Amino acid sequence: MTTPDFLDRLVGIFQNAIASTQENAQLRVENAQLNATNTDLQAKLDAATATSADLQTRLDATTASLNEDEIDKANTASKLASLEQLASQLESISTQ
Repeated sequence: MTTPDFLDRLVGIFQNAIASTQENAQLRVENAQLNATNTDLQAKLDAATATSADLQTRLDATTASLNEDEIDKANTASKLASLEQLASQLESISTQ
């Protein structure tokens, strides 16, 4: 191998090394940006999950309250029907 060929190959090796180093540095920057984005998205997901859990708890409480209201309404309707039946019986007795 002649000296100019050797020097050309050596220059090529250094150019490749420099290009690889620059590409590696760029990839590290992109990786850091992606990590920051990932951290931000994870925080948003955690917040959304907490909000979802809170909303589910509220929904469960509202559903339970509505169920209690429905039970109270049914009990009230039953008592009202009993009172109406008693009133009817009293009316029957008083007209006899």
